[in-house]
Amino acid sequence: MKRRWRRILLAVAAVLAVAATVGAVAIHRMTTGRLDHGTVFTQTSGQLTVKPGELFSIEVFANREAGDNWTMATPAPDPAIVQTTGDEYVQNFGLANLTGALGALGADSGGHYYFVFRAGQNPGRTTVTMHVAYRDELGGNFSGGPERTKRQFTIDVH
Repeated sequence: MKRRWRRILLAVAAVLAVAATVGAVAIHRMTTGRLDHGTVFTQTSGQLTVKPGELFSIEVFANREAGDNWTMATPAPDPAIVQTTGDEYVQNFGLANLTGALGALGADSGGHYYFVFRAGQNPGRTTVTMHVAYRDELGGNFSGGPERTKRQFTIDVH
């Protein structure tokens, strides 16, 4: 009888271990995105220095449920200095996502936009601006102000 319970407990433990591993892999994939982000810059504005040919990204926190849909503003950065290789939104994985109940009530843990670039082979300087278009058009006259509508970076390649 003892052996039987021991086997059952071992089987349950093995199933739980496999389930935990599969869950961890699924959460990791959901929260890291599909693109290679290279060196990630997280500041809200300023000067970035990268090496020729370096892959890098600018990360911007957003809550798409609240309308934070970040895009590149015009003018685009000088393509001789940096090339855009893609962008993506990666959802945070928080308690609201885990329970599902808070998500149904409109609560969301937000996420991050990653704007990914590759530096050109030659030294130079260019500017990259991202913004939330509808909020930017309001001129920042809302809770959160202009720092919630626009991010501007000067990128030095050398």
